[in-house]
Amino acid sequence: MPTVRCAMSREREFLQQVLPNNPSAVAFCETVFEISQVLDDLIDGDAQLDQGTVIRAFWRALIDLPDNPFYRQHEPFLRPQLATALQDWTDSVTLERSGDEHDRHLAFVLRDQLSGVVVQCVRLVGGYELMRQVGPTVRRFFHDELLSDYVAGFERPVDGDDDQAPAPETDHVYPEDVSESLQEDKA
Repeated sequence: MPTVRCAMSREREFLQQVLPNNPSAVAFCETVFEISQVLDDLIDGDAQLDQGTVIRAFWRALIDLPDNPFYRQHEPFLRPQLATALQDWTDSVTLERSGDEHDRHLAFVLRDQLSGVVVQCVRLVGGYELMRQVGPTVRRFFHDELLSDYVAGFERPVDGDDDQAPAPETDHVYPEDVSESLQEDKA
């Protein structure tokens, strides 16, 4: 899942501004961010996680998130948003590890889709007009890394890079496979 971590107090203050008068919505976003950060750290292997951190993330995912009043009220809308964000992040891991420049650019776009979830939370809390007003601000806040810095990060050696977790397995569907399957459906 996308990594959208900032200093907690700065992040919370920002969320309180764009999700006014809705502490459950703020808590929902913070919970998702915490879970996603642990997942990202586990897959990337770029941070040492103790057992307590991993257990807490599972607790947050299995207990706290489903118990959140904002999530419970809007679960039919939010769960597909989260599924999309998770799949986008999973695809980004595969793409960034391919070594292909274009794939890495795609990965940069896909990896932080939780900002889109926040934008939709703004709509649920404050309506369409507020979403339109603050949507770009939300994306700028969470997408503060430049593409050039992201790409340059692949050129720098990372300690323990040999131990990097493998990219998530995919079905390896290629464009020609998709074209063939679409033609079969028409027949």
